[in-house]
Amino acid sequence: MLRKLLAVAALAVVVAAAAVQAADPLPSWNDAGARAAILDFVAAVSDPASPDFVPVAARIAVFDNDGTSWCERPGYGPTRFQVSLLRSLVDRGQVDRDAMPFRAWLADDRDALREFGWNEAYRQMNAQFAGMPVSAYRDSVRAFLGRERHERFGVPLTDLYYRPMRELKAFLEAHGFQVWVVTGGAQDFVRAYLEEAFGVPPERVIGTWTTPVYEAHDDGRVTMVRGAEQVSNGHEHKPAHIELRIGRRPILAVGNNDNDEPMCRWTLGGERRALALWIHHDDPDREYAYDRGAERMAGLCRDHAAAHEVSMRRDWRRVFDHEAP
Repeated sequence: MLRKLLAVAALAVVVAAAAVQAADPLPSWNDAGARAAILDFVAAVSDPASPDFVPVAARIAVFDNDGTSWCERPGYGPTRFQVSLLRSLVDRGQVDRDAMPFRAWLADDRDALREFGWNEAYRQMNAQFAGMPVSAYRDSVRAFLGRERHERFGVPLTDLYYRPMRELKAFLEAHGFQVWVVTGGAQDFVRAYLEEAFGVPPERVIGTWTTPVYEAHDDGRVTMVRGAEQVSNGHEHKPAHIELRIGRRPILAVGNNDNDEPMCRWTLGGERRALALWIHHDDPDREYAYDRGAERMAGLCRDHAAAHEVSMRRDWRRVFDHEAP
């Protein structure tokens, strides 16, 4: 009886595996070059008989967030949240609304912010949240995302994760990949909602982080609050922080602009077979069309056989879940 039960269980596993293989793993991807490259790559690195086989522990994939995994236009989500939080501090009299760069942030005066210096303006805004409990900051993120709607599409911002990227993540995980999100956005912002919205837990998010501070209170309570020091996670910092946090070179990387090019180049430079994808925003009808600041990513796709452009217009059958099938 035990042998029979084991045989039935083994057969069920084989049948289930065959069903998964037979189903279209990327139904929102058109039969274009990018889809074929993904399927070929995943098959090669997950087949023990393949010369390109990669052990499960080394199957690391890194996705950028803004503009790669979800829509980043017309307003950048993490910054929109920070400005809303800044406004609440101004309303409570904790920040001088007429001081720079806060006046420019509140007025969305981009010329003034550029003149002041984007990085310094962002650093000074972020420093206003020092001392805020990390848990309260994340609760504020969730409240913000719960009330905000996209200007064009009228849906919650978290509904704008790209359907094809959801499918790609699920396909990779079904083949033993560990998917991380590596973003230039605020790490605490992304960690607050990403597990529910995109299925990536907080411990697999690497972003621009604000160093937390441990506080012990006289009544025995301990809290973790935000400090003032901020560590950027853009450009060359991305591969450096991947090495710091993951300790393995990824074999798949996905990005949408030059902020992600070092991460993609680092991924392609290892000894194992690797793949890099550039999400190209060229579909003004279903999303947006822009590619300024993606010149290096485009060049990587021209120069490297394992780097591929993913055209939203050409490669994606559907962009968002709210689209009609």
